[in-house]
Amino acid sequence: MQIAFKKVAKESLGFESVKQGVRFFGRLFRKSDKLVLLKASLVGEISHVCDRCGGDLTLEINEALEIFVSDGIYKGKTDEMDVIEFYDGFIDFDEILQSEIESIKSDYHYCAQCKN
Repeated sequence: MQIAFKKVAKESLGFESVKQGVRFFGRLFRKSDKLVLLKASLVGEISHVCDRCGGDLTLEINEALEIFVSDGIYKGKTDEMDVIEFYDGFIDFDEILQSEIESIKSDYHYCAQCKN
């Protein structure tokens, strides 16, 4: 799902996207003509493998996110929160969701047997 940057007004705008069993939903808030704040939640489960034994496990996800989304190259302060840059005038929620899922998967995860 995508939405044009120009569609995000001063009032917040809701969104929702689902991918790989994870629901990604929240609100967008206009901060400037090129910057939008995304306040969202990730809720669901994803299949993964134990990093120790290689067995199957399910990761439960329940996370809150606050990310700035920039229309083009971000030229603000580097100490601000995470900033995702889009270059085509659209915010791509599926791309953000896939990135967050891959970020979660990149951490070490152990099954119940290997945690002991």
